Amino acid sequence: MEIKRLSTILKLIANPERMAILFLLLNGDRSITELAQALDSSPTGIANHLARLRTEGIIDFTRYHRIIEYRLISEEATTILNTLRTLKDQAE
Repeated sequence: MEIKRLSTILKLIANPERMAILFLLLNGDRSITELAQALDSSPTGIANHLARLRTEGIIDFTRYHRIIEYRLISEEATTILNTLRTLKDQAE
């Protein structure tokens, strides 16, 4: 993995709300509504974070009629998030 790509992924994950979104997506596909409810956040704010993550190739979406479900697609981000989750679990 290129250093520049790794740096970009880490910057995106470093935002607490984006990290929370990505942890939820690590467990499966979610809609904006599901993410907003789980994080007690506005759908607009969630949509803005998702757009940034999608632009950088971290996530993608699938449309089911009127429902859009987002999913994690970056193997690098998945590896980093799994490592962070392990560290978090060890600290608790």
